[in-house]
Amino acid sequence: MTTAQGTTLDEIAFQKDNTYISPGTLKFVAGSIYIPKDNPSKPQGEDDHFMLPEFQAFGVADGVGGWSRKGIDSGEYSRQLMHNTTDSIKRQMNDKGSVDPKTALHEAFAKTEVKGSSTACIIALHKNRLHAVNVGDSGFVHFRHGKIIYRSPIQQYEFNCPYQLEKGNRDIDLAEEIERDVSSGDIIVAGTDGLFDNVHNEELEQLVREGEENSQSSEILACKIADFALKQAMNKWAVTPFAVESVKNGNIGRIGGKMDDITVIVARLFPAE
Repeated sequence: MTTAQGTTLDEIAFQKDNTYISPGTLKFVAGSIYIPKDNPSKPQGEDDHFMLPEFQAFGVADGVGGWSRKGIDSGEYSRQLMHNTTDSIKRQMNDKGSVDPKTALHEAFAKTEVKGSSTACIIALHKNRLHAVNVGDSGFVHFRHGKIIYRSPIQQYEFNCPYQLEKGNRDIDLAEEIERDVSSGDIIVAGTDGLFDNVHNEELEQLVREGEENSQSSEILACKIADFALKQAMNKWAVTPFAVESVKNGNIGRIGGKMDDITVIVARLFPAE
């Protein structure tokens, strides 16, 4: 598969495909892709994500780009935050055999020392129930039979100003906990705003339905979704969600996609073996 620029996604993205085994009767089969924005000074971009198949957990983070005006790479913050989150999840599993995403995020936040800030969404499966915690405008969408049945709400002070985790601020106290009953056949799509600012709900539904009809793997579907988001981001005439919200907030004439780092995780639910 190639991007709109003619580069294969394999050449510019980090991909995985893993199986998440639930202690209940369901498992995640998941895949991910990350397409960093083309910026030679920040080749790793500002997003980060993790998937821990043995612990039924995954998460995304998006470093806030405004720090670049102060010479700070906020990607360092998101990467340290996700590293610390995985450490917390491993400790929880060793101590009590289950994962609490809120505890993981709080512990990670307390240990993240570098300058910068980030949004974050952490998700875990436990006994056929999805547990999540979200801060800012990263998030997830829950699909059933190709239809969106839930989308995590955006947390923001005003348009394009999301809640964000930063050493010394208290946005961590505003982190929203979310629980969802899930069923075999459900699909969870998690991502950063590089996805959600460029792809409408109905477009995401169409991509997921096509993936189901074509029996695409989680990894392939994640690549398809990210490729579509990238094409929309590069399309100066696209009426994207970001363009629509910009106009609503007084930026008359704003149209086109929003170039940004794009992270997509697709997790399918199946009966555990």
